[in-house]
Amino acid sequence: MRSLTTLGLILTLLPLTALSSPVIPNQAQDVANTNTNPTMEEPATGMMLESREVSPNKTCGLVEAGGNRGYTCPSDASCCSRYGYCGTGDIFCLTTAGCQSRYSNSSAACVAPRNGTTVSIDGTCGMTGAGRNGYRCPANGTTCCSAAGYCGNTTDHCNVNNGCQAAYGTCTGRRTPRNLLELLLLS
Repeated sequence: MRSLTTLGLILTLLPLTALSSPVIPNQAQDVANTNTNPTMEEPATGMMLESREVSPNKTCGLVEAGGNRGYTCPSDASCCSRYGYCGTGDIFCLTTAGCQSRYSNSSAACVAPRNGTTVSIDGTCGMTGAGRNGYRCPANGTTCCSAAGYCGNTTDHCNVNNGCQAAYGTCTGRRTPRNLLELLLLS
């Protein structure tokens, strides 16, 4: 019990940065080593980001494939996915896909989806129902965005009278007016 109390006292006295800083083997601390990202300033906060070793195998971060190594992604595969792999494209770089900015090549590598422009990475679309990220349905296959916020290619997804969301995919049919005012406006 005494050893746990001593450990607690030591952890209490350590600065928080000592607990979050990566442990780098002595050979990796060589100043001439070109496998580290230089310390850079975080644009949003003005805080200095610490140097991290660049991944030799395109794994990154601390979770999943990153395996608690804390590698940063190289410039040719700049985004660190939620699964600990470096890459490019929406599945790696979207904040909604879990991009890890701390282990990506730069703090600007992870991006938010663009409403009505970013193609769906999970089958959802629009801003209603299941659609929360403003994804657009792909140009081929499941091109229609249903009223429930899912991409598909059935009449339920595509017909405007069923609530197809034209801003997020392809819609078919002509809207049937529900009253005289709509009839006049749609004519």
